[in-house]
Amino acid sequence: MDWTVQEYADDVQKLVSGTSIRYIYTGHITAGVCSRISATEVFVCVYVPGNRQQIIRYVNGANMQTTDHRLERQNVIILCHSDKKEGRRSSGSGPLDPLLHFFFKRQAEWIFVIEQPHPNRDLSLVPTMEVYKNGYPVATYTYERWRFIYDISPERRQGKTYIRLKIRDILAARHFFSIIRKFYKDCGQIDFLFGVESLNALLGDSVRRRLNVRRLIFYIFDWTPCRYANPLMNAIFLFLDRWACYRSDFIWNVASAIEKARTELLKYDKRKMGIQLTVPYGSEFRKDLVRPFDELEKFKIIFAGGFHEDNGVLLLPDIAKRVQVENPNVKFVMAGDGSLFEHVKLKVEEYGLRNVAFTGHIFNPDDLDKLMCDSLIGLAPYPDTLVSTKKYGDVIKIRTYFACGLVVVSTHVPPASREIQAEGLGIVTRPDAKEMADAVLRLCADEAMLRKCRDNVIRKATNWNWTSIYSRAMDVMAGHTRSAER
Repeated sequence: MDWTVQEYADDVQKLVSGTSIRYIYTGHITAGVCSRISATEVFVCVYVPGNRQQIIRYVNGANMQTTDHRLERQNVIILCHSDKKEGRRSSGSGPLDPLLHFFFKRQAEWIFVIEQPHPNRDLSLVPTMEVYKNGYPVATYTYERWRFIYDISPERRQGKTYIRLKIRDILAARHFFSIIRKFYKDCGQIDFLFGVESLNALLGDSVRRRLNVRRLIFYIFDWTPCRYANPLMNAIFLFLDRWACYRSDFIWNVASAIEKARTELLKYDKRKMGIQLTVPYGSEFRKDLVRPFDELEKFKIIFAGGFHEDNGVLLLPDIAKRVQVENPNVKFVMAGDGSLFEHVKLKVEEYGLRNVAFTGHIFNPDDLDKLMCDSLIGLAPYPDTLVSTKKYGDVIKIRTYFACGLVVVSTHVPPASREIQAEGLGIVTRPDAKEMADAVLRLCADEAMLRKCRDNVIRKATNWNWTSIYSRAMDVMAGHTRSAER
């Protein structure tokens, strides 16, 4: 259980960061001793095999108090969309991997992960359910019935909402729920059912009694009140969102702007809603990959993400063109794939740019991390459109840039842009190619500014992680009981 011990040590270190308390992790792995040291007090947490913790408090060297308690074993279901290839999930899977590993660390007994693949060109569209017991995979199920309904040929797939895939999600979820009920009766009650996006939350609500679900969490990270340009589609989206809010016990919003828009703009009835919590994106600092400033190539700029209009990729060729004219030493790496990939690539060729390299989609997250950690600046050129979800979301791209030690040049659209300005983490501009190019050139011309911004980014990233974010959310939920049967 060495990972449990080290994760506890890391969490305590973050809790006491910035205080006068000094924290030391001591002891051998099998005993799992974690110590928190001040001038007169010592708190020792010992992990004991058999799922127990012993907390010992010393004052001036004397054992003042010992408490011994069992940790609660929990059962969890997660329904979400994902991008998975050869057993590995990419960033398109959102918070699935961090949430899964968070419950591994909490030693959940049973975890059921139902995944609904996005319509990416090189992915299978077949939904799956992975089953874990005590952190180990024990079974994998697939749903291939009615495949003719949702089997879209790869060359025709686009990054959009397909009604046929929503039908697939409903049929597959109900099938997997029946498997849980039939073959996993011994797991008992489901302590937490996470529905990522509104339809999944409502599917979870439909089996609340049959699966003995204790708490239903509607987890949303891709949201805007104007999600679709088509009025009918947008009305359906908001109807499902409102219904999911009313039927869920808790609502995890990736940014506080979502809660505000629901209650003030859309006038949802707060009395009917589940308890709303802000649960932003976490991203573990890549401490083993982030290198000293002087070892990095001067100057490598990276864009990493989907080549879609709402990610601002149409600005990239013009940004690179202006920068090449002013400073030929600056190089751009464009990592990702999507519906506009060929368009952007052709534009770069049309401009005759020599400072741009395309990688295509990188499925191995470790390879993408290395590429980002070898760069100095990350681009987040989000456009300000009516249907942009970035205005209301905690953008994972920017959090990952921070985790890789990247200074960020972003538009003002995502809420994280306010952090960039206030904390000196980069430069914020309007969604304009000239302004973004000028920001890149300014950072490359002012080494002192670039160093300072990078130091600020690294300082922030070391104290920002999924474990602490999810732990805070779980602590808040633990303080509330379900008010009524929904």
